[in-house]
Amino acid sequence: MNTVHMDTVLRDPNTVTPALVLDFNKIHRTYDQFIDLFPGGQVYYAVKANANLDVLRLVVEKGGGLEIASLAELERSLAVGATGDKIICSNPIKNPVFLERMSHAGVYAMVVDSTYEVEKVAQYAPGMRVYVRLAVDNKGSVLPLAGKFGVSGREALEIFELARERGLEPIGLSFHVGSQCLNVQNWVNAIRACGEIWQEAETRGFQFHFLDIGGGFPAGSYHDENIPTLDAISAVTMEAVRQYIPQDKLMLVLEPGRGLVGEAGKLVVTVVGKAVRNGDEWLYLDAGVFNGLMETYEGFPPVALLLNDDQRPMRLYTMAGPSCDSCDVIARGYELPETHIGDRLLFLDAGAYTNEYAVAFNGFPIPAVVNLNLQPEVA
Repeated sequence: MNTVHMDTVLRDPNTVTPALVLDFNKIHRTYDQFIDLFPGGQVYYAVKANANLDVLRLVVEKGGGLEIASLAELERSLAVGATGDKIICSNPIKNPVFLERMSHAGVYAMVVDSTYEVEKVAQYAPGMRVYVRLAVDNKGSVLPLAGKFGVSGREALEIFELARERGLEPIGLSFHVGSQCLNVQNWVNAIRACGEIWQEAETRGFQFHFLDIGGGFPAGSYHDENIPTLDAISAVTMEAVRQYIPQDKLMLVLEPGRGLVGEAGKLVVTVVGKAVRNGDEWLYLDAGVFNGLMETYEGFPPVALLLNDDQRPMRLYTMAGPSCDSCDVIARGYELPETHIGDRLLFLDAGAYTNEYAVAFNGFPIPAVVNLNLQPEVA
């Protein structure tokens, strides 16, 4: 097939902004990289990162699984052909309707991290396979996820005991090292902790086979040497798995979200206004924290480029979105070539959590999605 080049679409004046452009050739290659670098591992794509049906369909067609958090994500997964045995749920909080639907669909397993959740799962999804989410170190992650979910090793063992008493099938452990994790040692430490609990659980008669090492795989290593590559993460992670986790019939699960689709997406926006305020130059874009760039509000540093070939002097700008809300500020003191109204900017690593977080606040639209190269390149 003919490959459509990303740059052609981004520079096309007919491309209406804001637009999220996804290159499916990149997603195909990244998926294959995960499979190659984590031998024996199974990809269960985190749907929350980007629930685009074509993305889900790609994962299913390549033999991968899907990790879901809600009834809506379950229905989308089933709609693209995923079967229950290739779906897991790693959201520790699930309502009864969702639990019943997952049980009916034959979802493979789901997480629990409280005694209350065990009781609820036992009532609405009797006999379900369950795994416990361990609380682990999130230091070095751009967005730590510790605190809201996860339990200690002692609590995990108590939950396993209760789950067994309530007729559920405990199968193993999971953890999450934090979103956009920049510290590869987090995976090693977490796997070591899982190994200790695994060993103790076996003395109590449990027979585990399931280890879910979660997500947190970062995007952007191709343009930022401070971001660890997937090769670096896989090297230490797989060694830790071999060292600390029994290998007999091990089901090793990976939940890449951003790590699978982040680098495949680019967000193109238009500068719709300028101002000088208290000596600072402001650029107003047709996408902001409400309609596409929420992660910048959470502390993710944006990577923006001017889509223009002209040689222009560099300047510092405050970039803001189009809404009337004063918190709609994307970045301050950001260096760009001199930028004018009507120019276009490009945000890199936008394939994850762009439209998933977006709402049409003030009536400003969320980015239109442009899918490129839905079929893989012919070698």
